[in-house]
Amino acid sequence: MKEAHIQGAAVGLIVGGRLVYAQGFGYADHAGKVRVTPDTVFVAASLSKPIASWVTMRLAQQGRFHLDDIVADAVVPWPLANGPYDHRRITYRHLLSHTAGTSLGGYQGWLDFKELPTLEQSLAGRTNGRGAVELVAPAGSRFQYSGGGYTLLQLAIERTTHRRYQDLARELVFEPLGMTRSSVAMTPAVLAGAAEGHGDDGAPTPMRYYVEQVPSTLTTSVRDFSRWMIAGMQGTAGVHPLQESALAQLHSPAHLSTPRAADEAVYGLGHFIEHLPDDSLAVGHDGRNQAGFRARFLMRPASADGIVFFSNSRTGLALDRIVCLWGADAAKADPAKECRK
Repeated sequence: MKEAHIQGAAVGLIVGGRLVYAQGFGYADHAGKVRVTPDTVFVAASLSKPIASWVTMRLAQQGRFHLDDIVADAVVPWPLANGPYDHRRITYRHLLSHTAGTSLGGYQGWLDFKELPTLEQSLAGRTNGRGAVELVAPAGSRFQYSGGGYTLLQLAIERTTHRRYQDLARELVFEPLGMTRSSVAMTPAVLAGAAEGHGDDGAPTPMRYYVEQVPSTLTTSVRDFSRWMIAGMQGTAGVHPLQESALAQLHSPAHLSTPRAADEAVYGLGHFIEHLPDDSLAVGHDGRNQAGFRARFLMRPASADGIVFFSNSRTGLALDRIVCLWGADAAKADPAKECRK
């Protein structure tokens, strides 16, 4: 960790549907006085998206909308600029699978919480330098990772339900699973006890705030997030807010109207999908942001095992190797071959 300029990290390992290992390393704060534990709260960045897929699916199960409903019917007036592609083809499923044809991969965030724009202002371009969300491809034609599309999803959810997304995430996911240290309400109060971020050189970085909760603002701990992972695995004990049929949709590749490139990432609904060397199915996601945080999880739903890490350093990218090593071990493959440095 010292060589990679990683200030702090927490790791969790799930075997047989149980959290069998949870450990913190290093420090949570800039001063190097607060030790990381499995209950330390980290900013998880894009790990917000798998949580959003659960919120969306639960709302669909409640009959608030269907995944194949047209989003423009809920979002009036339409918040994106007119372009050459028909926005009335975009569905909730397209937004969840990054196939809506929307732009803007990620967000810069804001140093001052009081400067946060509205969702509509963010979509129109008030993104601290990242530009507006635009339609750059026909809906359903290709995979294009788009935090902007997930922001549009947040607006659609809030318009449809007349509720704040942060309250829906709490009621539909966090509370049922006992995730008492998790939130998407990224406020100064929520972040007061969270880990503090560090840059590529290990230097302290200030916290950043985001109005775009669906793609960006999850704060959680290893112990909390492991509860969510276990609830998404087959045959595990405890509460299961989503049925296996719903989870199967989240963990299945999105349909595209054009051929997928050989080296293109495979994405379902809120999850990247990959096959380990033994051809077992694994789903996961990574996250990073400008405030100096890095996170990743990978799990095999069918065999109820997985790994997750959070780091308060941008160079936590180096921890990706432990995820690769876990995958090689789970698949009984040669780690020297699968996880070259």
